[in-house]
Formats: sequence, structure tokens, C-alpha cells
Amino acid sequence: MPKTHSKRRRPVTAQHSPASTPLPPIHISGHEKIIIDTTQLTVSRGKLGKSSTETRRRINHFHTLIKQYAKLGALKQQTSDPQAISEVDEQIQAVSEEMTQMGGLDWYQRASLLGQSKQRGGDTSRWFVPKLRELDLHKGQKLRLLDVGALSCLNYAKERAWIDVTPIDLNSQEPGIYQQDFLDIKPPSVTSPNSKVEDNKDAEDSTTSNSHLFRVPFDVVCLSLVVNFIGDPVKRGDMLRQAVQLLVPNGYLFLVLPLSCITNSRYLNDDHFLAIMTHLGFTQLFSHHTAKLAYYVYKLTSQFF
Repeated sequence: MPKTHSKRRRPVTAQHSPASTPLPPIHISGHEKIIIDTTQLTVSRGKLGKSSTETRRRINHFHTLIKQYAKLGALKQQTSDPQAISEVDEQIQAVSEEMTQMGGLDWYQRASLLGQSKQRGGDTSRWFVPKLRELDLHKGQKLRLLDVGALSCLNYAKERAWIDVTPIDLNSQEPGIYQQDFLDIKPPSVTSPNSKVEDNKDAEDSTTSNSHLFRVPFDVVCLSLVVNFIGDPVKRGDMLRQAVQLLVPNGYLFLVLPLSCITNSRYLNDDHFLAIMTHLGFTQLFSHHTAKLAYYVYKLTSQFF
């Protein structure tokens, strides 16, 4: 096969985000704010794996580093001993440097895009769309769909006649994807199951520059391979609660996790996860496991908070 040459890209520069406790510079997505430094950070391009197995191995290692970073940051905030803080700082710096050497968030997103290519299995929306059709949702009013952590603004392009997509990501890689932290969205008010709120002044007053996109609740929220990217378990729960608050009553949640989060975890299995989602007010409609991923479709039938 002829060799292909990718275009050179400029280094990614992390932006400053204030925080109460300074930590070493690093820019991680997943909708948790770990950009904690006033200096500019130049991130190298990083190498993609030559095979899907190698790329997946490197992505999994990046996830592990994110969890370590989050745990160390929480440990530092709970510690008052100067010696202990110094030791934690050294560990944080080591993790930060390793993520930077891998290429940081820019590398992670390019690796994920490669994994979404047809040659490597395709994007998860291709499994979800037939489920929406099974529910006859393509026949009624056009659906408003929030695609969180979107890697491409074209994922639902074939369904644009009946799906109106709002793609967002903390570090947008395409002009068609809005740069937005999912957890910073101020939920709109809902007055009826099919309501498209008349005038949500609270959402309009939100600090986000994209507030006009979120004045009306969504019929569908997609969290595909984003919840697992959060290092802090509490924030993972916050993402699920945020999905509830951004959905219309009887709205739908599409959730995708690495299968290992369900089948190879000390804290979670399918039954426990179902109990969590039921407590949040969801009814599970579809569940499917592949060799690597766990797919779920839920309907918001009630709300407990």
C-alpha cells in the first residue's frame, strides 16, 4: 500500500484555569478541571500506535495516569503536613510529565479518532441510531441530541433530517464542535414532558459563552466513552446527574463504557450499575456487550433529586 503522510500540526498550548490549590501544569479533558498553572505548556504531538491493539494499550495507560493524577490531587488537598505535601508534589510532577511526554489531550483525542475510523471498528453512534429507529423516534418531532465529548461533528450527519445535534467537547478538535465543559452547563427548566421552554433567563445568564445552546432541554444525551475518562468517582456521578438535568422527561441517555469497567472492576458489575441508573430515574431499554465495550440506552422515566 502507498505510504500516507499526515500534515504537521502546531503544538497544543494549555490555557490557564484558576484553582484553589496549585498543581503542576497538565491539560486533561473528561470535564474535570486539572489545568492548574499560570505558565504556558507546550504539548508534543505524541505517537499513535501502529495497530489498534497498541493504540488501545496506550489509551488505557493514559486513563490510568489520569486516575493517578486525580487521586494524588485529592490526597494533597487532604494533607497539611509539609513533608507529605512535598512527596505528593513529586509524584504529581512525575505523572504530569509522563502524560505530557505521551502527547497530552491532543494525542488522546487523535488516538480516539483513529479508533473511531472504519478500519478500527467505527464510531459508537452507528450502534445507537438503529436503536432510536426501533423506538420509532425517527418518525416524530426532530430530536435534539447533545453529543458530549464529540470527536467528530459528522457522527449523526446521515440522520440530520430527524436529529439536530449539538456536539461539545472540552478541547474541540473541529470547527463544528463547541468547546464546552459538560459540567458547567446550567440546566434549563422544564415545564412539561414535551416542553421547549419559552424563555430560560437563568440559562441565558450562565457564564458559558455557549449558553444559547442550552436554554432548552435535550431529547437525547450521549455520553460515549467520556464518563470513564474522569479520574474522580464523585465527578463521574456528577456527569450522570447532569445528564438527568439536561434531559426532557422521558428523554434518552446513550452511555458507552469500556467493558472492563463493568466486568473487571472491584466496585461495579451490571447489576450494581443498573441499580445506580434506576436510582437516578432511568429505565434500561437496551444493553449490549462487545469484546471491548458496553453499550446502554436508558429512558428517563422518573427523577429522584
